Amino acid sequence: MELGQLEAFERTAREGSFTRAAEALNLTQPAISTRIATLEAELGGQLFERGGRQLQLTPLGQHFLPYAERMLAVLADGLQAVRSFQAGKLGEIKIAAPGPFVVGLLVKVLEDFRQMHPSVDVMIRERDKRTILEMLHDGVTTLGLVNAPVFDDGMAVLARLRDPIRAVVAPSHPLANLPQPISIEAIYTHTIFRVSMFPRMSAFIDSVVEHGRQGSGGAVIGVPMVMALRLVILGQGVTFLPESYVADPVNAGELVYLNIIDMPRLYSEPVLITLKNRQLDRPHQAFIEVFESCCRHLLVTE
Repeated sequence: MELGQLEAFERTAREGSFTRAAEALNLTQPAISTRIATLEAELGGQLFERGGRQLQLTPLGQHFLPYAERMLAVLADGLQAVRSFQAGKLGEIKIAAPGPFVVGLLVKVLEDFRQMHPSVDVMIRERDKRTILEMLHDGVTTLGLVNAPVFDDGMAVLARLRDPIRAVVAPSHPLANLPQPISIEAIYTHTIFRVSMFPRMSAFIDSVVEHGRQGSGGAVIGVPMVMALRLVILGQGVTFLPESYVADPVNAGELVYLNIIDMPRLYSEPVLITLKNRQLDRPHQAFIEVFESCCRHLLVTE
């Protein structure tokens, strides 16, 4: 059994296609097919059901896949350990997250981790959710911080957070000077910046924005979270963002929370994930401990 056979099998199972697996591994389709056929001969049975639009794992393939993933993960960890040893490193943390989570959650985690483990390298990459899942499968990153839900059965959830969504404005904004709490209708005559993070929040904000078109001249203003934050700090409107993302500007006096009495309770639900069969080394375990400590006020424990 060879490494190339395991890589071909795991990638084909993930892609559901010999062609896409070949493209991902920079191989020809016949090369992928040959590697899998050789592996099937060694295992004594077919790993895939051929003939459909998309390849499906046979019962044998389903049974073998977790072991193949585990072998590839162990090899990746071993190679990383050797490289770290040769470079004189004491370890390396590899994590990927979308921009809002990097800014809102990982800054404090990194600060505390560096104080406790100054000799451990840290690589934080800013990526979208789909790319992060691919990076985890490919061994490019060890940890991912993404919004729930995660439908990939190959992932294990290490920590789950519930981050309240808050309405915010600048202290100089007219809404900040109204007696609190206010009703949702009070914001309809003001510019509302639309951001999207997950379906339930998007549905709520879409409804609010549609009702509030008059406040923005009849237009819907959809912007990224980082831009919405900046525009609201400048006093140009109101938006809805995770509490962790706006905590620093609120504490600095650049923003204030609005208490909207008839707003439903909404939460961003970040989850810290890794590949299900991956054995985490001590530096990554320590990073998770620091993450949970820094985010304990948001941590879901049940």
